[in-house]
Amino acid sequence: MDIVRRIREAARLTPAEQRLAQVVLQLGERMQTITLKELAAAAGVSVPSAHRFCKKLGLEGFKELKVELARAWAHPGSAAAVDINFPFKPNERAAQILPHMESVYATTLHDTRALLDAGTLDAAAESIRHARVINVYTASHNLYAAHLFCDRLASLGKTSTCPEHLDLMIHTALTADETHAAVVISYSGRSAYLDRVQPLLKRGTVPTIFVGTPHAARLNPGHTHYLAVSDRESPEHRITQFASHIAVQYVLDALFCCLFAQDYEANRRLLGRAVPYTRHQAKAVRM
Repeated sequence: MDIVRRIREAARLTPAEQRLAQVVLQLGERMQTITLKELAAAAGVSVPSAHRFCKKLGLEGFKELKVELARAWAHPGSAAAVDINFPFKPNERAAQILPHMESVYATTLHDTRALLDAGTLDAAAESIRHARVINVYTASHNLYAAHLFCDRLASLGKTSTCPEHLDLMIHTALTADETHAAVVISYSGRSAYLDRVQPLLKRGTVPTIFVGTPHAARLNPGHTHYLAVSDRESPEHRITQFASHIAVQYVLDALFCCLFAQDYEANRRLLGRAVPYTRHQAKAVRM
């Protein structure tokens, strides 16, 4: 969920925090020019109250609040044009729905691109490149993107697994070590398997790549690399995963491209050697 929506929908705010929320929304882009002390004065509250307000929003502090607000306003009109969680209204037809969905995708990709650190993405690809086995841990709708990622790794000669059940996740994590790499995908950071699997990966000193929102990353410290995705979608109040699955797919696609590019010519030759066999298989299926 983007920060403007998070502020508007924040629950259990004290009267001082409610005044802060109102002032932040009223200031709009002018927030980038003021200090924490000036914000507190504008709302008539203390500086510690303003700092606690940031913490209640799930942020580290005032600096991150300004960064999140800048990101929310960097794509003008996109968030206001469509509600990512409910991107169409009753009785709308295709002529209205199509541009709404385009806006959802464009906003999601824009946000995720702004959050991704290129150096971290390259380093994550390097971890996968040197891994003997790659294990992908995720659940629910993210399994589709995870399996596609594993298929692509196989096309480069990489061995990978995507255990779908908790017991299998645990057994896989128990036998993983520093020669493996793990990709952990959780948009919200609250997936049920995380508490069981992550300690085992840390015990085995497995290089891990966490894919999720910035807030999910804060809930799950200690991973080797963090690849952030757009957080405008609410995990609870939505029709379905219109945005989060696009963000996760974008990150995994970019990760695969970085991996491929590190050994570009060798990977192209490998794909070329597979063509006669994959063509034969395709022909056999058609017959």
